[in-house]
Amino acid sequence: MRHDGIAEKCWIHFTERTKHELKLLAEQLKLHPLATQSLLSESHLPKIDVYDDSLFISLAWIQEEWRVSRLQLIITKQYVISYTKNDEPMIEQVEKKLLHHPEEAVDPCFVFYRMLDVATFHFLHVIDEIANKIQALEKQVFKTPFENEIGHSVYRWKVKIHELRQTIEAQEEMMKTLNHPEIPHINEKIRPYLQDVSSRFSRSTAALDAFKETLSDIFNLQLSLKSDHMNTIMKTLTLVSVIFMPMTFVAGVYGMNFKWMPELTWTYGYIYALGLMGGLGIAIAFYFKKKGWWGKKKDGSI
Repeated sequence: MRHDGIAEKCWIHFTERTKHELKLLAEQLKLHPLATQSLLSESHLPKIDVYDDSLFISLAWIQEEWRVSRLQLIITKQYVISYTKNDEPMIEQVEKKLLHHPEEAVDPCFVFYRMLDVATFHFLHVIDEIANKIQALEKQVFKTPFENEIGHSVYRWKVKIHELRQTIEAQEEMMKTLNHPEIPHINEKIRPYLQDVSSRFSRSTAALDAFKETLSDIFNLQLSLKSDHMNTIMKTLTLVSVIFMPMTFVAGVYGMNFKWMPELTWTYGYIYALGLMGGLGIAIAFYFKKKGWWGKKKDGSI
């Protein structure tokens, strides 16, 4: 289904290397000049245009490393003419599907459907990969809640998801336009298949929206864990300070060195002072423990 002839084939694909042959074919088929121009220019978002009896469609799909690639095509009554800047694996995948369904290879509508089918498969595959990455990020929050890279990862993921959603949403709107009865070369027998493709795009956009909310929850969770840990540190420092406060008071009283302080002349005055300070500290520590302010309170909770 390459460009080595058009007599027995309804799909002809071109790349930048064969751009000259594409122009010759466009002249041979008497395509509208704007249709040819649109075919050779890269559209940043999916779109649909009608030129005389030709239907121009710009598609996007995801390649390795989540790189967005573009596919421009023109659908006529007899042919599908497609163009990509480089050789793309997607084209080979479409060819393989058509080889397994040779009855579809002679129908431009079904050739177009197979392109959409492969494109949506790639989008759904990326959705699954993103779900796994976000799940791993969520687990990482509990393992290393103070890792600053988590916040950076959340931001980068939000940017990627936003860009991906823009592309998928545009294709979802494009699918709604294709279902309009005035669009040429889209017959009734292909519409159920197009509705199935449209539902896949809808699921993808819904999943991406859910991912954005999950990323916000992860970021808030990390802030909450950091705050809880900081509160625990401050609580521990406060309790230690309270325990040593009466000890400091006792040491301060007996450190004044007034002349008439009977305890200073006691034989066991030093031991008495240490015992008093130690007893006060232990008593306060046990009080905190009993109230559940220090250590883990055994309440049977999981």
